Amino acid sequence: MKYPICFWNTNTLENCVPNLVETWHDLGITVAMSPSYKRDDKYKMLKILDEAQDFGIKVILCDYRTHWKVLTSNGQDEYRLLAEEAHADYGHHPAVFGFFIGDEPEAHQIDDALCAMRIHQEISPDLTAYLNLLPWFDWIGERMGTDALAPYLDRVKNEGNAKLLSYDCYTQMWEGERGYDDYFNNLREYYLATKRLNTPYWNIVLATGHYYYRCPSKIDMMWQFNTSVAHGASGVSWFYIHQTDLWDNYRNAAINPLGERTQTFYDLSEVNRMFNAYCGYVITKLKIDKCFHVEKAYGGNELFTPFDNVLSVSSENKTPLIFSSFKDEEGRTYYIVCCNSIKNNTLATIKVKDTVRLEKCLMGGRFVPIRPHTDPIGHREGQSAHSVNIWLAPGQLVLLREA
Repeated sequence: MKYPICFWNTNTLENCVPNLVETWHDLGITVAMSPSYKRDDKYKMLKILDEAQDFGIKVILCDYRTHWKVLTSNGQDEYRLLAEEAHADYGHHPAVFGFFIGDEPEAHQIDDALCAMRIHQEISPDLTAYLNLLPWFDWIGERMGTDALAPYLDRVKNEGNAKLLSYDCYTQMWEGERGYDDYFNNLREYYLATKRLNTPYWNIVLATGHYYYRCPSKIDMMWQFNTSVAHGASGVSWFYIHQTDLWDNYRNAAINPLGERTQTFYDLSEVNRMFNAYCGYVITKLKIDKCFHVEKAYGGNELFTPFDNVLSVSSENKTPLIFSSFKDEEGRTYYIVCCNSIKNNTLATIKVKDTVRLEKCLMGGRFVPIRPHTDPIGHREGQSAHSVNIWLAPGQLVLLREA
C-alpha cells in the first residue's frame, strides 16, 4: 500500500484539465479529491473512477448530496436518503475512498458536521467520511466552540465515528520562523490524538502561495511533507494543485489558469513520488510511538531525552532535528530522523545501547546495516555500529530500524 498523498480540490468537473486521472498519477497522487459534479455527471464520474482504479488511485468524492450543509438545510432524515443515494451511485466502486463531508466547521456547524459523518459511517462502514477541521491557534477556540483542541478531537472521533482526522495549517510558509510554533503545535496535538484515539490523521500543507504565505520551493515542500510524517501523519494533502482563474494573489500553482504544468508541478511530483519510492510502503505499516525535537523545540514539542534503546541524538551544527520512534504490527522498532531546517545541512549522530544495531532504509524500502562512517576530509574518527552518523540535507528524512 502506498502512502496516502492527496490534494485539495476547488474545481468543478467542467474546469478540469484533459487526461485528469493521468495528471493525478503524474503528480504522485495516491488519494485524489474529485472535482465537484452534478447528478447528470454520473457516467463521467464513473469513467473517472474506472481510470483511477487502473492507476491505483483512490478517490474522495465531492458529491453534491453529502456536505453537512445539506443536512442543515434538509434535516437528518432527508440527508440520510440523499447520502444513501450517493452511496448507491458510487459507493460500490473499488476506487472510492469515501465522501467529502465539508471543510472547517464553525462552532454553530460542528453538530451537523459530526452528525453527517456518523450517518455516512453507518451507511458504508468500509468507506471514510472525510471532514477537514480548522487548525488550532490560541485565539480560535471561540470560533471552533472549544477551549482546547484535545477534547475537540476526542469529540470528533466519538460523536462523528471518525475514521480519519484532517486539518490544514499554512503558517509555516510565512517568511522566517514566526509561524513555526503554530505549525508544530498542531502537529504535536494531532500526534498525541492519533496515539490517544488510535485514529490516523492527515496534514494539509501548502503548495500554492497566497496572502502572506510564500510560494513553497521544492525544499519547502519536502520539509512540510517530512515533518508531517515525522510527527506520525498517516497522509499528506496539498493545498492546492490546479488554479483555474486569477484569485487575489494566488500564484505558482502546479497547474496554472492556462491549464499548463508549471515548475511547481514537477517539483511537487518529485517530492511525492520520491517519498513513496523510498519508504512509503514501509511507513504505512507503522504507528508512531514517540516524537522529540532535537537542539530546538517548536510548538510545545518535547526536547529529546533518552528513551528505550536510544541514548542520545545530536546535530553537529545545532541545526534542529526531529527524532521519532515507530512500531510495526510485530512490535519491531523503527526511527525517523528528519532535518528540521529548510536552509542547513547537518550531520546527525544517534547513539544506541551496545546491544542494538541499526539498519538504514534505501530506495524501495530496502534495509541495510549501517556501517561505521567517517568524515570525507578525515576530521572524524569512525563510529562503532551502535553510534552512527547520518548526513541530512534541509528537510530530509531518513528511516531506520533496529536490526
